[in-house]
Amino acid sequence: MRTIPALSTLILGAALAAGPLAGMARAGLPECGNFRLEDAKRCEIRGKISCTASCSELGVYKKACATKLHTVCRRNCTLSEQPTCTDSCTESCSADCSRGVNVICSHNCYRECVGSCDAKCAGAANVAQCRATCEATCDGECDIKCKPVVNASCYQHCVECCGGSCKAQANMDCQTTCQDKTFEDCEHEFRANCQASCSGQGALFCDGTYVLSGSDIPACAKAIVERGIASNFNAQGAVMVKLDSGGKVGCRMAPLGVPGNEGSASPLWLLAGLAGLGLRVRRP
Repeated sequence: MRTIPALSTLILGAALAAGPLAGMARAGLPECGNFRLEDAKRCEIRGKISCTASCSELGVYKKACATKLHTVCRRNCTLSEQPTCTDSCTESCSADCSRGVNVICSHNCYRECVGSCDAKCAGAANVAQCRATCEATCDGECDIKCKPVVNASCYQHCVECCGGSCKAQANMDCQTTCQDKTFEDCEHEFRANCQASCSGQGALFCDGTYVLSGSDIPACAKAIVERGIASNFNAQGAVMVKLDSGGKVGCRMAPLGVPGNEGSASPLWLLAGLAGLGLRVRRP
């Protein structure tokens, strides 16, 4: 007998919902390290051999570090948004409202802000790191501005959207300089945490990028399901996980390709296993 986390690869969502998420003002998930996951195409928990291989390269941690370090560096990066930036942005956004475009602060703000990242990072010594810092700064500032804006007018969504985008752009140089000082240490720290979790609860990767590992996974997985990002959970690879007939507590594991094992498991049962709540699985 063994628990679900021992699987080499557990797919969290074959397809994640595209477009705005109803009722969700915050794009970054606090339970998932403030990662923006709404546009991810594939998230999976990797364990053992697959996990060890995935943890071996430092490049996979850039988004995780940039997301973490944005919060750290924001204490000192406090420049206000530039009026010329906000005026231009708000004017354009208001025109969208007049045309009937459904402006949603958290989503439009991020898209508006990351449009500046290509030019910002074109001459950077480390383009990938610069891009990660730029996107994380956009995401973080937009989330802060847009969090309270839910049931508001289109124009109000525009005002906060542009404020977040322009504040991020005003503080981009500060964020880049600040993050540079500890970025390498951050990558090594994430790598150590990832490798240490490979034989236990594994590590969560979305589109090949490290998100988090170990005991943080259950809360993140639960948040993904509760907020409607992942349409379903299913297991692929060496084994298939499915509920016993009649909805009994527990799951049955069998090799892929065996007739009758094509079903997928309920998200809640898989979450129970991930959280270490005593859910056991057995081979038939």
